[in-house]
Amino acid sequence: MRRKFSGFTLIELMIVVAIIGILAAIAYPSYTEYVRRTHRSEIAGLLSEVTQSLERFYSRNGTYADVAAAGSVPAVTLAIPAGNGFYTIAANRTNPQAFTLTATPTGTMVGDRCGSFVIDNTGARSNTGMTGNATTATCWSR
Repeated sequence: MRRKFSGFTLIELMIVVAIIGILAAIAYPSYTEYVRRTHRSEIAGLLSEVTQSLERFYSRNGTYADVAAAGSVPAVTLAIPAGNGFYTIAANRTNPQAFTLTATPTGTMVGDRCGSFVIDNTGARSNTGMTGNATTATCWSR
């Protein structure tokens, strides 16, 4: 009398492992690019929000600088956020009538094809350190 064994053979199991490996090799780069694109979109939105806040500040005070009378504390100040965990934001106010915001990649975003995001008081957007086929339009798009 013969017994029939049920289950998988080693060959069948190795075929399944190979198929999963091939699918993972295709899917992982797409997933990581999607995550990077999400982080770029988030920092572009944050820079736009900060720029709008600075413009409102300028409309109320006539300057981008924190102005105070001599010997007193500033009457009005504007805090600029540090970033979002993947980019750090630095503000450069060279004079009271102009500013430049720069978001520099940190952590997992270092080496990203879009590099650093830059926006100024005129609304001009640019990127420094772009590589590959990146353009300012694609980096800032949502």
